Amino acid sequence: MRSALEGVDGVQSAKVSLDKNNAVVVFDSSKATIEQMKAAVKEAGYGISSASEIKPSTDSKADTTEVKQTESQAGNYRTMSIDQLAKVTDDPTVMLINVHIPYAGEIPGTDEFLPFNKIQQNNDKLPSDKKAEVVLYCRSGHMSKMASKVLTEMGYTNVYDVPGGMNAWRSAGNELLHKSQ
Repeated sequence: MRSALEGVDGVQSAKVSLDKNNAVVVFDSSKATIEQMKAAVKEAGYGISSASEIKPSTDSKADTTEVKQTESQAGNYRTMSIDQLAKVTDDPTVMLINVHIPYAGEIPGTDEFLPFNKIQQNNDKLPSDKKAEVVLYCRSGHMSKMASKVLTEMGYTNVYDVPGGMNAWRSAGNELLHKSQ
């Protein structure tokens, strides 16, 4: 999202902060309007729910605006940054799934390889607990985004997509594993 927001006229910098319940985007702007920011956030593939707030910052040191996305509704999923992903790759309570086809490597700690277009047919390989934390990734983020939508439609409520996927993982200086399939 950083590059999409920085592409808006008047935005000097943008910072995204994510936790389990919220996504907060803070950006410095001298002349970008709230409407421009809403459009940039939506264009970057992020939703702004009706419970979201866009408001000027009360910080007098900088002209900033905050976009806050509340916890997702049923049928929605959240995104996870590469930094957040690096913290959960060894967490046994998180199921990390590579959905990219064809196989092009994997992030260390991956629990399953399930083709994005056959996620429903592999129901037996998914957690039986629909509240379990499931993180999906692919090479660039397109396939995992589609698979995330399907998982939420299947009733999973704690689904995360990793925008940028393996490409972003590598760009952050991390190694990919390559196993013969």
